[in-house]
Amino acid sequence: MLREKELSAAGVHVGPLRRITVVLGRAGSGKWHVPAKAAGWRSHCRYAQHLTGSPLVLLDVCGHVCRHCAPVVRVEPGEEALWRAAIDVVAADKRVRALEEQEAGPRSWEGYARVLWEAARHRDPEVRRGLGPLAADPSVGAGARRLLTAWSGVLERSETVLAGWRAAAPSAREVTSVSGACDAVAADGTVQRTGQELAAAVLRPRWAQPFDVWAAVRRAWSGVRDQGGGPHAARTAAMRAVEAVWGGVRVRDVTALPEPALVTGSGFASPAQWADAEFQHRWQQYVLDWCDRLEEALGAATGDGGEGWQLLRVSGWPLTGKRDAELAHLAQYEQHGPTVPFGGRRTGYGVEPDHAVVLAVPRFAARHAADHTRDDRQRITLGPDLLAGGAGPDERDVLALLRGAYPYLPADAEGDGPGARPTAMVTTARAVRRAAQLGRRGAYSGPDSMEVYDDLVVGTYSWVPDDDHPGPAAAEMENLPVHWLNDWTLCLDVECGMRDETVLHRLYGTVTSYEPGTGRVGFSPTGGHPAILVPVHRIVALTGDRQRRTAGQVPAHEPYEE
Repeated sequence: MLREKELSAAGVHVGPLRRITVVLGRAGSGKWHVPAKAAGWRSHCRYAQHLTGSPLVLLDVCGHVCRHCAPVVRVEPGEEALWRAAIDVVAADKRVRALEEQEAGPRSWEGYARVLWEAARHRDPEVRRGLGPLAADPSVGAGARRLLTAWSGVLERSETVLAGWRAAAPSAREVTSVSGACDAVAADGTVQRTGQELAAAVLRPRWAQPFDVWAAVRRAWSGVRDQGGGPHAARTAAMRAVEAVWGGVRVRDVTALPEPALVTGSGFASPAQWADAEFQHRWQQYVLDWCDRLEEALGAATGDGGEGWQLLRVSGWPLTGKRDAELAHLAQYEQHGPTVPFGGRRTGYGVEPDHAVVLAVPRFAARHAADHTRDDRQRITLGPDLLAGGAGPDERDVLALLRGAYPYLPADAEGDGPGARPTAMVTTARAVRRAAQLGRRGAYSGPDSMEVYDDLVVGTYSWVPDDDHPGPAAAEMENLPVHWLNDWTLCLDVECGMRDETVLHRLYGTVTSYEPGTGRVGFSPTGGHPAILVPVHRIVALTGDRQRRTAGQVPAHEPYEE
């Protein structure tokens, strides 16, 4: 939703935006609706039927459109590009303004990873692709040029903030040495076992999770040492972190404490009072002992890994979670190639998109990242070394690493050229799928029947594109209600890779759009990723999965086995 005040604050001239109108209607004083062209089960909104619309200024009503109707609001393509660019400018300006108003001081790489993920640079290519061709347009050109100027200003401010954050953050050498010391101590296993024994003695609510004391010590000690703090400051931070949770807690049972006792039992009014004092003494000694071990390991760290640079694929991007604290420094290095889907990550309220990227990093940082994640082999994949003084990594190496995370890349179809036709591999696979469902197809009452939709989403029926687009299959897809299809996790069988070495893969996700003219399908990979456009000449079939029908049950992709 855009407001004139926000647009003006971001340097956006609102005149061209106020000329954008949409046809909406409503009954009484409720939400605005896009009048429905179809009735019954294929209508986008039941409240939109039988409404008569009138032209309204989109800027005045955008915040009051029904959520079912909002996706089908249509404006002229040039005006739509202006509107979307204005949304990007306002959103980026808000983020940059919040960062500019923060007090100066030390910066962490965890914070940088969050700021980088929301930085304007990621939207820059798309904003310029949308506005660039409109600059000479007689009707919207002036607005496009002004928006480009506003966007460039916000982008420059965003990059200035990022550069300042990098300058204030600790060096990568410090971070990898500190993290390596923590990994060396954790490899012993005693630190976790002792911490778990202490946590088991604490009286806590029935369903509460035990406190991970080692994780708290590690995080607090690392945070100080990363910023160049000394041993005493790091030890004090670790002590405070544990005291905030365990200071003054009660012991559930005297027998839960390890033996022999370290505090004499004389002078206490009861065994319970003694047990509480014993526990307080033990956790404080735990913090002191393991901070000493961490300091020893840090002093012995060599920082090995070699000189030079190499490619590195990182999954679980962005590095903004608690488990990413000691990998977050990788966010400072240059990314090569696109950000690709990598399924979804669990959050407290569901699933959010997970990604994978390829970075060019120093060899010591690559070695540390691989060692740190040796128990999770999918997190880090080492790529080839980079030549000293070279122009950059070979694009083929970058794409090969990315395909290991997600097999279909936008560059695949872009390299096919205009007017590309399906390959023999695709037409053969389509013929097999058509032959397998001849009897079922003839049982439907028509191309827009409810039975087609029902059988498609459960995997009983497959939509197979025409070998010569458009044709009967294109008409069938045009009649299916895409706004209902995106409620289901479907399988898109696609030809992946460059034309000289393609393979078939099954991608899981939701269908978000269909372009009848070009046949392109908008497909959102599982995990809630932004939609990618897959051209019809690359598609073998679209169907559902009989056994697995929700995002939590399906992988992001798997080999094609039909």
